[in-house]
Amino acid sequence: MSKRESARKDPIWLWTGQIEYEGEILTLDGQQLTARVRQVRRWTLATGAPGRSVPLHFLERQRELSRRLCFGQSPAILLGGLLEFRVETVLSSRDRQFDYVLAGGFTPVADEHLEALSRLDSEEALRYLESRRGGADGGASFGT
Repeated sequence: MSKRESARKDPIWLWTGQIEYEGEILTLDGQQLTARVRQVRRWTLATGAPGRSVPLHFLERQRELSRRLCFGQSPAILLGGLLEFRVETVLSSRDRQFDYVLAGGFTPVADEHLEALSRLDSEEALRYLESRRGGADGGASFGT
């Protein structure tokens, strides 16, 4: 893949194991990318969103995402194959349609892991991501 930045923005999807993001790729250079993303907000209860509270201060949100490993997918990268995306930089977005601008590196999820990952529920997938956060050693086991 070569470095590119175009008027056509390719979509990207990220999942941290707890929060889902959608957005558009701004630049793509080898296995590095920059993207604008927003949290997927499917529905909200009258008393607020279910689950964990989201930190309101930007620095807290930045610490939450920095060095985070996510699953990701984009039709512009490896024909839409599943990726592991390591967030290296988090900035607030100037575009009001998006929450953050994220930059980081990605690697494809190895083919031998795809079938096992497809059988995991959300909690097991979260444990998989957490086991990989310490490093990209590829030796994580799956709880199937």
